[in-house]
Amino acid sequence: MRVFGLSLLAILWVLAWIELVLSHGDQPLAKIAIHNTKFALHDQAHVNAFPKVLGLEGQNTEFVTVEFSFPSPSIDDWIGVFSPANFSASTCISENPRVVPPLLCSAPIKYQYANYSSPNYTNTGKGSLKLQLINQRSDFSFALFSGGILNPKLVAVSNSIAFANPNAPVYPRLAQGKVWNEMTVTWTSGYGINDAAPFVEWGLKGGDKVHSPAGTLTFDRRSMCGAPARTVGWRDPGYIHTSFLKELWPNLVYSYKLGHRLFNGTYIWSQKYQFRASPFPGQNSLQRVVIFGDMGKDEADGSNEYNQYQRGSLNTTKQLIEDLEDIDIVFHIGDICYANGYLSQWDQFTAQVESITSRVPYMIASGNHERDWPGTGSFYGNLDSGGECGVLAETMFYMPAENRAKFWYKNLGIIS
Repeated sequence: MRVFGLSLLAILWVLAWIELVLSHGDQPLAKIAIHNTKFALHDQAHVNAFPKVLGLEGQNTEFVTVEFSFPSPSIDDWIGVFSPANFSASTCISENPRVVPPLLCSAPIKYQYANYSSPNYTNTGKGSLKLQLINQRSDFSFALFSGGILNPKLVAVSNSIAFANPNAPVYPRLAQGKVWNEMTVTWTSGYGINDAAPFVEWGLKGGDKVHSPAGTLTFDRRSMCGAPARTVGWRDPGYIHTSFLKELWPNLVYSYKLGHRLFNGTYIWSQKYQFRASPFPGQNSLQRVVIFGDMGKDEADGSNEYNQYQRGSLNTTKQLIEDLEDIDIVFHIGDICYANGYLSQWDQFTAQVESITSRVPYMIASGNHERDWPGTGSFYGNLDSGGECGVLAETMFYMPAENRAKFWYKNLGIIS
């Protein structure tokens, strides 16, 4: 299943015919008219979120409870999850000095209607939600809005909550290297090159371990090609690290964990993971390949439903995890998570598929929802990437391409 002989170019050609390069509708966060938000804090409206500290036992995903009350409830009231917790106008960047920024300039990372799990909310003005958060390098707050998503009015803001270590190394993504006996590990953290030295501790399962250093990438708002990625959809991506594990023995199982050595001499560690190395090229062995596109992401808590069909994303993820002992490599050939310029969704996706990407190579290709933007050299000059123009896909995932901006790779071995 290690792409032995499969050309990704041919796979992408098939994908183009299947997908017909059609847009799949609006990203759910794009439906919120965030720039229209009015300041309407109500002294009798309240939002409270708990627990206040997450991940005390090393978890990177945890459910929180959000309780809220409002004396003038409506069926279209909603709760937005914001990260960083301070989402006021003080964080907005003026397009020019003569234009005053709007009250809000950042979309929430997710939202849910106030009556979702509290059917009596419109009668009592009281409700609660269970929302799943992932470790995304910053704190969180929860805001109650009236007026629906087209004319939002901010009526209450919660306390802030955070993971115990928001900078922790998270969501490893394996990929086949440029030679058959090389595996790459990519992950995300809040540690830049001036904060800590990233590396992977790895070796044969049960054997001695070595440290392999990792390179570090990031990008800023200026790397985006347009809105919403450059405006309301922007969120700091943190730092993306990639390490190369070389001279692997064929078919053997290796264990590894992600590490950061802080400059005060202390170490930050991830949990332990494992993978099986590729077979020798030409070896007579069964290799089991899974190929698909257009999976997207979804929220386990029911928020942010994308076009009424992304529930299948969780079903696909669950099935892949259940079948993982019978899978050697995965090809996700375009339209990865449909972030469409809302950068927080890439973290959500890497968290969703971590149980897969941490154990088998997860090879991706750019689709129209990752790459397309007018005037950037994309095959189709439409707006489907939401201003990402390929930057997120080529940075969040390593692929054995000669040039990250030209996302083509092929022929890692031979199928017999």
